Amino acid sequence: MYQRIGEKISVVGIYTSSTFQVKKFQWQQREFRVEKVNEVHDFRDGMMRKRRFSLLTDGNVYLIEFNRDTEVWTLEQIWMEG
Repeated sequence: MYQRIGEKISVVGIYTSSTFQVKKFQWQQREFRVEKVNEVHDFRDGMMRKRRFSLLTDGNVYLIEFNRDTEVWTLEQIWMEG
């Protein structure tokens, strides 16, 4: 089941061959290490350019977004079993 979050987060990653790879993020004073990147895609929300990452961490799937215009990271949703 998806849980909508919509909160700002901090993200750490590296650039490899001109591609940003998310390694970990911090939300509510907890650090989450990325086990696997499931998907990355770019889209527009009106005039704003965004990049969405689907990440596997601790058995849950986290959807995070990077607003490419404001340079703000947001945790949008969490998929949790049960």
